[in-house]
Amino acid sequence: MGYVYAKIMVRGRQQKNIRVLVDTEATYLVLDPKTIKELDLAATPYQVEPSLADKRKVKAKLYIAEVEAEGRKGPAMVAEMDVPVPLLGVFALESLGLKPDPLSGKLEVIGPEGGYML
Repeated sequence: MGYVYAKIMVRGRQQKNIRVLVDTEATYLVLDPKTIKELDLAATPYQVEPSLADKRKVKAKLYIAEVEAEGRKGPAMVAEMDVPVPLLGVFALESLGLKPDPLSGKLEVIGPEGGYML
């Protein structure tokens, strides 16, 4: 097994192609403050306290963005954190109907664009 990286388009009031590490243990799309400012993302009134891999909890402000990967578009909640590499978490993957394939190192289609509703 290996790491899966993907190129995605993130749109706020501006847009930018970003190379992200696909992280199925992450909930949100995680971007650094500089990138969020460049994209001019819409802030939400929410702040979350996710747990990191070392069990620490940190506070992160949430934003909303549109993401596009593999020709599919969907909404994503963006957590603002100082990270060396942007992360693509499961909320965005699910809304795009994608999953990482660690053998090929690519994203693959597993469901409908827009996710499921029961």
